[in-house]
Amino acid sequence: MQVIQSTVYKFLMLVLIAVVFNSCREQAQNTTCGQVTIKFIPVWNGQVVTIDSIYTNSLNQRIRFENIATYFSNIYIGNGIDSILFSQVELLQLLGGQATVTKNMEPGTYSKLSFGLGIPPELNKNVDPSVYPNASPLSVQGSNGMFWYWNTGYIFFKLDGRTDLTGTSNAPLLNTFAFHCGDDPLYRERAFSFATIHAEDLTSHEITVYVDMQLLMEGNNDPIDLSTDNITHTTGNFALAERVTNHFADAFTVVP
Repeated sequence: MQVIQSTVYKFLMLVLIAVVFNSCREQAQNTTCGQVTIKFIPVWNGQVVTIDSIYTNSLNQRIRFENIATYFSNIYIGNGIDSILFSQVELLQLLGGQATVTKNMEPGTYSKLSFGLGIPPELNKNVDPSVYPNASPLSVQGSNGMFWYWNTGYIFFKLDGRTDLTGTSNAPLLNTFAFHCGDDPLYRERAFSFATIHAEDLTSHEITVYVDMQLLMEGNNDPIDLSTDNITHTTGNFALAERVTNHFADAFTVVP
């Protein structure tokens, strides 16, 4: 119980810090915030991935994605000198065109973005999600099925879909695949630079994060053969979970 209370305390303190840094200063001249939106967009060969589209990999396997859900944590934006906590934890459904996170930011210049893929170890294990308020993405309700009670930890990333292994045009997608990855060794951190944005009073800015689903499925000359490698819940097939996670971590690019 002490471990759970300590973990929740750390989380609440980080949320408080985020609120303090992301709030606007109330000054005599009535300074107001700039607004920054981070968009996460899954793509295949440069086109936005949709739930009703079918894609063909290098093994001539036809694929339809049905679920792309992932945790992002410790999202920071900065300028190379200072960094501001943009969001502590977000659970996003990427399928459907794009997922967005919008925050008010102190006026300033920003050119750096970093985030974790999954939940950091200090928030992942020995945690009872029922202690979090429902609005939290770490709560029972907020986690939306992304917590393993049997494995006492969060699912960092879920990728589900259907496939046709024959490569025949218009053939039914009779096979399924499910990659559910989540464990402390699978937590990944990424950092990016982008063209400087100037978040001034009453201005709005977008940072676009593309997720290359083709690269996720293909890797760098390491295609996932869905006829044999089609399911992992991490503990049952850790090698595949690690492989998918590494592909996923390499699939991100950022533009302002």
